[in-house]
Amino acid sequence: MSAGTRLEPRLGPPPGDPRPLRVTSPAPVDAWEQVLASAPTALPSQTPTWLRCVCAVEGYEDVSRLYETVDGRRLVLPLVRRPGLGPILATDFGLPVGWGPGGLVCDGGELRPEDVRMVVADLAQRRVLSTLVRPDPATAGTWDAVVPASVLREERMTQTLFLDGGFDEVWRRRFRSDTRNRIRRAERAGVVVERDDEGRLVAVFHQLYSESVDRWARRDRLPVPLARRLAARREPHRKLRTVAAMLGSRCRIYAAYHDGRPVAAIVVLLGETTAMYWRGAMLEKLAGPVYANYLLHKTAIADAVDAGRTAYNMGDSARVSSLALFKSRFGAVSQDYASYRFERVPITPLVQHVRGGVRRILALRPVRE
Repeated sequence: MSAGTRLEPRLGPPPGDPRPLRVTSPAPVDAWEQVLASAPTALPSQTPTWLRCVCAVEGYEDVSRLYETVDGRRLVLPLVRRPGLGPILATDFGLPVGWGPGGLVCDGGELRPEDVRMVVADLAQRRVLSTLVRPDPATAGTWDAVVPASVLREERMTQTLFLDGGFDEVWRRRFRSDTRNRIRRAERAGVVVERDDEGRLVAVFHQLYSESVDRWARRDRLPVPLARRLAARREPHRKLRTVAAMLGSRCRIYAAYHDGRPVAAIVVLLGETTAMYWRGAMLEKLAGPVYANYLLHKTAIADAVDAGRTAYNMGDSARVSSLALFKSRFGAVSQDYASYRFERVPITPLVQHVRGGVRRILALRPVRE
């Protein structure tokens, strides 16, 4: 057991589930890795290395939980917490905004309803102010069937392209015809894609991201200086540098160039059998006309197939949005799911009300460069 690991008392059986439960927090890395070895479809964001990235960048501490059942099964729930608050005032995140899904990963990779019921009972009885869990969307049905209606939900939609059958099958059967045409037009226009799994393109991505922030500010009617400050907090330069350094070849940055200038870039993370599109940025006026993003994703998808991955998770999208439409053009299938917030005191509705008021006020202000 590693330093700082706490073995919690054996709990009584959760309601409706006769199995007792033992919890260790933080989850020992060796046990977590053993669970992952038997769960090949786990997402890149469900690994201990990813949790270390979150802690290194955001200053959180690891409060992940290893559950052991009497029948010998193990489950790990990634969680982090701001240090120094103490449990009564603490909010645990699994995972924070901008870091992808967390949720349970379990021996054998097959999540059972009794597993979720057991963990929900544990989270509900903890003396923590709030716990946010954002599960792997592939397990949405299991969570939704078990989590009580009284638990706060945030509805989400993700999109995933399945890669079985090889790239020729994906190209011919799943990419739409207009997508194939746009990829060919990008190639004819002279768009060139560079791939990096050593961190060389981190600076290129950040330059494109910085320019994208100004465009997003104008779209959302936010003052540009405020948007830049918010972006610097959400996406500090050390974030991608840290991820690239800690994940190594499992973090791939793709940059598209036109006329020698970078016009778009994406970041793709690799799990054992899953690739996950994590970040993207572009110069819309330069990348759009030459369909640079289409060629970027085509290249990343082909690489994922070559690397033996069976799914390309394209991340969350708002329903009926241009981003959702873009992803669907590659054959990405929509999956509804939810994140769950377990609270001792109902603070989330109040916070959402205050944030909504601030947004309404900002929307009335003129946008300036």
